[in-house]
Amino acid sequence: MTTLERLEELIYKGFKETDERIARLHRETQKEIDKVAKQLGGVTESLGRFSEQGVLAAVKQLFDKRGIPLNHLFRNLAGHLNGDTMETDVIGVGPEHAVLIEVKLRLRQSHVKEFLEKKMPRFFKFFPNQQRPVLYGGVAGMSIDEDADRFAYKQGLFIITQSGENLRIINDKKFKPRSFAPTNNNHLPKRKAK
Repeated sequence: MTTLERLEELIYKGFKETDERIARLHRETQKEIDKVAKQLGGVTESLGRFSEQGVLAAVKQLFDKRGIPLNHLFRNLAGHLNGDTMETDVIGVGPEHAVLIEVKLRLRQSHVKEFLEKKMPRFFKFFPNQQRPVLYGGVAGMSIDEDADRFAYKQGLFIITQSGENLRIINDKKFKPRSFAPTNNNHLPKRKAK
């Protein structure tokens, strides 16, 4: 074997060993990334449950102050209909009112839009035993993007957020909540954007 052939063999062997080391390091790194992602997912899920529990604990008192009595409170209900599922965060039910509340750690306008388009119109279909003459909607966030609260307000949603150690509804006294209860033709009433 010539010197050049030996040199080529050593270079090939070196590249092969380096490739194997890189592949092994990549697998180990990916395992660590997956482990951290799983841990973060658990933390996020725990914070979400904590947020929902906090909102649930405050809802009755908050809505009583607004003249909307709620006798029953539910968290994380799932409704099933024709192979489809709808999950809720918090529901308050009183004699005349039902209030469906979407809870996020950080509330964004996209969350409000999705709630308005996918949950509010389908609520009574998935939860017919909660049927009431008036269905209000609300959104809650430990932090709320500025555009999200303005958009939610214009759509007639109650807005719940942290205020010191307590939660509060931040809608002002001029606020007129929108009823999302279906009309006779089974469509939700439209609200003009302001």
